Amino acid sequence: MKPEIWVSIYAAIVGTSAFLLNLKAWFDSGVKLSLAHIPDGVVTGGDPRFDDKNIVIVSVTNRGTAPTMITTLVLFEFPSWWRWMRGRPSKSFVVPWPELKGYPPSTPFELSPSKSWTGRIRRDQKHIANLDNGTFYVAVYASHREKPYLKAIPKAKAKLPPDTKKLE
Repeated sequence: MKPEIWVSIYAAIVGTSAFLLNLKAWFDSGVKLSLAHIPDGVVTGGDPRFDDKNIVIVSVTNRGTAPTMITTLVLFEFPSWWRWMRGRPSKSFVVPWPELKGYPPSTPFELSPSKSWTGRIRRDQKHIANLDNGTFYVAVYASHREKPYLKAIPKAKAKLPPDTKKLE
């Protein structure tokens, strides 16, 4: 083969590689929220007035390159996978004050890149009979997207044997 053909093949490979790197950078840019929760949360330490138990602790981390605004923390119940697929919960519970005890109001909150936000949902037996039945989802709404970020609250595991001592 002629040297011109080898040069054109090399140029095509370099050009395609540059395009793929730019495409990857485009996908990696923007807001990327990671949602985690602790279903059986307990807050202790410092001042006993601010200790809290029987809560769901929600943590949101922005792993992207752009800031966003956390606007609302919500609890959804999806009794079937069909309702979950359609995004139509049977019950919705808005958490108007998701901050931990002793902290200033935390919504709306500007979430910068590489920063995290923490909120809490109180387990209320009067409105929510069994939060650990596997049909409830924690949802966080942010300003850059119309749909919420969802994370399932898993089913409760089997109870401990009767002779086991429990920390209170």
